Amino acid sequence: MEEKFLREILQPDIEFTPIPFWFFNDAFEEEKVKNQLTDYVGRGINGIVLHPRIGVPKEMPYLSEEYFRAVRFIVKTAAELEMKVVLYDEGMYPSGSAHGKVVEANPDFASKGIVLLDREKAEEKLAAEKNAQVIAQLSGGRKIVYGFSGGTIRGIHFGEDDGQPGAPKAADILNPEAVDEFIHLTHDKYYEALKEYFGTTIIAFFTDEPSALGRGTKGYQSWAWGMEKEIEAAGGRLEALEGLFVQTGKTVAGRSDIMECVENPTIILYHQIIKKKLRDIFYAKLSGWCESHGIWLMGHPEESNDIEEELYFHIPGQDLIMRRVAPETGGLREFDSVQAKLSADIARHLGRRRNANECFGVCYRDGIPWYMTGGDMKWYIDWLGIRGVNLYIPHAFYYSVEGERKGERPPDVGPNNIWWKYYDRFADYMKRLSYLMTDSVNGAEIAVLCDNNHVPYKEIACLYENQIEFNYLPAALLEEAEAREERLHIKEYTYKGVLNVLGQTYADRFGEKLGQMLWNVAGEETEKVSEVCKTICALGGKKPFGEIKLEKPCSTLRKVALNKNGVDMILFGNEGGEAISVDVTVPGMSKPIFVDLWRGICYCVEGAGERFHLSLQPSETVLAVSSADSDKDSLEYESGVGSAENNFGYETGVGSAENNFGYETGVGSAENNFGYESGVISNKNDTGYKEDVGNVRKVMRCMSDRNHDKDSSEYESGVRNERNGLECGEKSGAGIGPIECRKADWYNVQYPDWTHRFTLKEKTDNKAVYVLKYHYDNCRSQSTRAQQDTCELRFSVEAQEMVECFCNGAFVDVSFWGPHRFEAGSFLQEGENEICLVITGNIANIYENAHIAFGLKSDCHKE
Repeated sequence: MEEKFLREILQPDIEFTPIPFWFFNDAFEEEKVKNQLTDYVGRGINGIVLHPRIGVPKEMPYLSEEYFRAVRFIVKTAAELEMKVVLYDEGMYPSGSAHGKVVEANPDFASKGIVLLDREKAEEKLAAEKNAQVIAQLSGGRKIVYGFSGGTIRGIHFGEDDGQPGAPKAADILNPEAVDEFIHLTHDKYYEALKEYFGTTIIAFFTDEPSALGRGTKGYQSWAWGMEKEIEAAGGRLEALEGLFVQTGKTVAGRSDIMECVENPTIILYHQIIKKKLRDIFYAKLSGWCESHGIWLMGHPEESNDIEEELYFHIPGQDLIMRRVAPETGGLREFDSVQAKLSADIARHLGRRRNANECFGVCYRDGIPWYMTGGDMKWYIDWLGIRGVNLYIPHAFYYSVEGERKGERPPDVGPNNIWWKYYDRFADYMKRLSYLMTDSVNGAEIAVLCDNNHVPYKEIACLYENQIEFNYLPAALLEEAEAREERLHIKEYTYKGVLNVLGQTYADRFGEKLGQMLWNVAGEETEKVSEVCKTICALGGKKPFGEIKLEKPCSTLRKVALNKNGVDMILFGNEGGEAISVDVTVPGMSKPIFVDLWRGICYCVEGAGERFHLSLQPSETVLAVSSADSDKDSLEYESGVGSAENNFGYETGVGSAENNFGYETGVGSAENNFGYESGVISNKNDTGYKEDVGNVRKVMRCMSDRNHDKDSSEYESGVRNERNGLECGEKSGAGIGPIECRKADWYNVQYPDWTHRFTLKEKTDNKAVYVLKYHYDNCRSQSTRAQQDTCELRFSVEAQEMVECFCNGAFVDVSFWGPHRFEAGSFLQEGENEICLVITGNIANIYENAHIAFGLKSDCHKE
């Protein structure tokens, strides 16, 4: 295996950066903007979605000259920092109204819909609105009436939120003229002000869950002028539209606001027509505008199972919000569990390189705003990445948390949270997953048939639980796929079979095209799904690593096989709450190199081949890369050699002796509040470990510990790089030595629980400090490697929430979720040592006065 491929995994190009929502929500200050964006780059964030939010002063009206003065400066600053900017197309959401300016331009452009009214209220509405009309007469004098819905959107100034008098009026985005006005007011104005940045710094427009009704329209359903004629022409009965207003059916798993579709032909027809109009009138126009101006359409539709709307996005996307998919449930059997996999598979089948997810929004615990943990965030990152998401849009980074702003859709998952000084670890991890999931082909040999707003989830949960890969294949794209030689071909994917759990209608529709490749399973027999899929996988011509064998069932283990640049690999992840320890057999795997994407290291395991042991703690992943042509005992990977520019303009791969990113990190940083130097580390490598500790060198590390003070954007080491404002190391081209085999049980090594060995030293505000005196005899002076191995100091603690470990004042490591495991052997001095744990409580304790326990588990009961 070439070292270049491993280096690209661990040091991916900044093209793969997360691009967070940046809530621009306060008065514009040039210095504040510049400092924040510079700080973002220092934490591994190389792009933003410029998102105006509630808190913008009324003295800076949306789309005014004052507003664009701020926007121009933000984009200019981003360009200087070589960041990418995604423009947000509304002020604030849902998209399509230009902060009410569309309706200001023409009051008839206000959102409209149909509503079921009794005789008296119907007459009142007809009298009050000159364009209101009766769509259907029902029994008892009731009428379905078309007219203004009164819909609003959330605005950007205080007093403009849902239900407040100043909430901007929503536009009728099923009216082509209203949509043209929206594009003229927003997209055209942005282009006029920023045209020199389009296609370079500005890469996309983000449209956010467009709604034909707007918000606050209880009782209304979407409607377009003249739609009654289309329904009747297609055989529908207007009286049957009454079903839209009668809650019959049952709610779906995880969503009390969505009812299962009742088999009413007119209602089905209604949804088909209304969604097609929205696509043709709104999405298609936005997509065409973006394409003609050299940028992409990004964002996401309104619902997780919207399919055909995604076809208009250059980067298909979705929205993971409100803990609808959660670690505590495993994220398999809820309505919204389809979204990440669905948007990723649509991108695959369209040949789009990227797909996006607006993630973490309002994903707090127990109804407590801001109560989200670093462990939660890691679980969501894994959940999305394993399903194929390769562009993360964290929701959100706040420009300001002053006053009421901190309560607007929290939590801030970036600069205003406890993990910010270590955020580069999250950013680097998202980049690595994004790199893996871009320009690669997964191992799915089965396509699961789905259709717009009809996507199986409960029925196919067993496939995840049995490590059977599949890809969702929308009916709209199946029409374009080619069936030949008993295989279905679409873009780079070839399927042995198509699983249909949607019913006989789809069996009839695609039976002739697919023949024996169509496998139909009745809805009441979905327990047969996994057996049917195993049968399909067993057909001839298996893909590499398409099938694995476990010594025992493991329902929380997730697996995705990938081929990228001709290299075969498998990504494993633990989505459960308990550790996984299982022997795995992977036919065809040879001399695997294992990559810990979170820590940024790769290693070999002596004796590993087709069979190896897999040990994963909760929220852990590991990548097994086949290296059949490599000598794993002598591989050398020169990190940081070369400096060719990538397509974002950064010079990549210029390594320093201190680390692999070219940053000299943590040296000389300011002391924290407890007197411990939070960034003073060994100059042997970039994480403070001496290379020769234990029986293997820690190699190819990419965890640059940028542990400077939170309010500072300057690094005290290295030389100023005038191009991007970062502190970069002077040395380059340094190799990092060979990959050596760790002992076969390294990844299953025990970390004894030392929770009760530490003594509480200090607990104030939202921090607790614990210390342990540890006596050490320097066995490193002994001659044999086996004797040296006994000198490793590994331990774990049970604690809430973020745990920083120091040894004799030097930073060892940080852990965001339990079990919190540390290796401190390389920091020990002969004789007496002090190991210190600094534990920071959840940020909800600061912003919500939540009194969430923090500290070691043995001490948490005192909170």
